[in-house]
Amino acid sequence: MNTLAKKMLAEFIGVTVFVTSIYGAVLSGTGIATIALATSLGLMILLTAGISGGHLNPAVSLYFFARKAIDAPHLLAYIVAQLAGGFAGSLIGSTLWQKTIQAPTMDNGNSLATLLAEFFSTVGLVWLVGALAKSNRGALIPAAVGLWVAAAAAFTPTGAQANPAVSFGLLFFPGGGHPVGTQGGLILVQLAGAMVALVLINIFDEKPAK
Repeated sequence: MNTLAKKMLAEFIGVTVFVTSIYGAVLSGTGIATIALATSLGLMILLTAGISGGHLNPAVSLYFFARKAIDAPHLLAYIVAQLAGGFAGSLIGSTLWQKTIQAPTMDNGNSLATLLAEFFSTVGLVWLVGALAKSNRGALIPAAVGLWVAAAAAFTPTGAQANPAVSFGLLFFPGGGHPVGTQGGLILVQLAGAMVALVLINIFDEKPAK
């Protein structure tokens, strides 16, 4: 297996486990759902960091592409693997609780609150990842991302998806509630949030004028 294929497999597995944890935690009705999924994400980043960089998120991959840390073929390959992982996670997570995934509906339920929630949570997540990676503190990323996801999930109406692969996976949630129009809007603001995070990192990294 070549290097790119290994990276794609790592991204696929990482996102699959994360989305499975989201489905399983929510469907189980447990009171520690946020902790369970945030911990799963942190551990998957830790596990895949040495293989693919542990992006597990198209918004994070877009950030690193904009920083020229990965090239266009890697960006495309990562996004394909991540989206596939989102769908696989929806299948596995539903099956764990004897549910059946549902075909996406076309309603648009976005509001300013949900769009702002996803924009805010994605900026925070990508800013954390980018700032830690840029300052050679990458070892802190798994814990930092897990903590941010847990925190943001608790104070946002969307549960801080902050990840287009997760938003894609939630299109198939049993019983509906995540229609195409809604998730499409969230994905757009998530990608915008990644670019804002890039701008913020550049601003704060800029050397003071003499």
